[in-house]
Amino acid sequence: MINLRQIEAFRAVIVHKTVTRAAQTLHVSQPAVSRLVGDLEFHVGFALFQRHKGRLIPTPEALALYEDVERAFVGLDKITDTAREIREFRTGRLLLSCMPALALNALPTMINAFSERHPGITISLQVHSSQRVLEWVATQQCDAGLIGMHLVDPSVTIRPIASGALRLVMLTDHPLASQSVVNIKDLEGESFVSLGQTQDVRPLIDQAFQQAGIRRRMRIETQLSSVACELVLAGAGVSLIDPITADSYISQGLISRPFTPEIPFHYSAVLPAFRPPSRLVLEFLEELKRHLADQLDTSPTPLTHNISE
Repeated sequence: MINLRQIEAFRAVIVHKTVTRAAQTLHVSQPAVSRLVGDLEFHVGFALFQRHKGRLIPTPEALALYEDVERAFVGLDKITDTAREIREFRTGRLLLSCMPALALNALPTMINAFSERHPGITISLQVHSSQRVLEWVATQQCDAGLIGMHLVDPSVTIRPIASGALRLVMLTDHPLASQSVVNIKDLEGESFVSLGQTQDVRPLIDQAFQQAGIRRRMRIETQLSSVACELVLAGAGVSLIDPITADSYISQGLISRPFTPEIPFHYSAVLPAFRPPSRLVLEFLEELKRHLADQLDTSPTPLTHNISE
């Protein structure tokens, strides 16, 4: 049976004209090259070379065979180049679905840096609610999703990315702005902009106020933490939101303060349960972990975070 090594030897002899140079190219001995070519001649049933003054002259049959061999090797070279581009992240596409809090505040800078390092990669970013992100990943409409919750769902694989404590945001002239830490008892009777009922962290917020026996003036609800911040800027009250979004609004005129009792907020990656992630996806998630860890560490008041698989 013809094998690839025999074809390699045959091609090398034609290209380099001598067994000696062919052997050097293939990093084998001259007798090994001669044996491989002889085995190929046996399998094809005709002579491939004639010797003339110490040189090997390919027969017409050999030249006809070489045409197909060379086409095959061009194809192999293309496959090799493609594999190299994939290995070095010089080609490919990354489909992401993300919750607004990360898409608006943490991802733009990180995605731009990732894209500049891997200019051959095309990145598509879809922005949805965390629940919608789960649906997109479960139905394999994207490579990875980023959500603001940590849960168990058999249709997807959840990987923790980072964790932090909710922050209280308020206007700079709010009476509580002078406090370094705001206690839940300080919010008795305060106008409160609340995250919506479908938010994973909403039950934790409600439970904290119920246990403390504190009544809020629940004026407005919204599903998006960025909209909650805009409402606070408009004078609608105070709000408890995720730390990444809170930090992004400090430059826009809000004050962000730690809140007790501490209410955790989890940033998680979501992957299809029945499809292994690509190297590109894993590289992106590792970089996102580092990026979020840096953001949480450089908050005005450091936040606890936990980066783990």
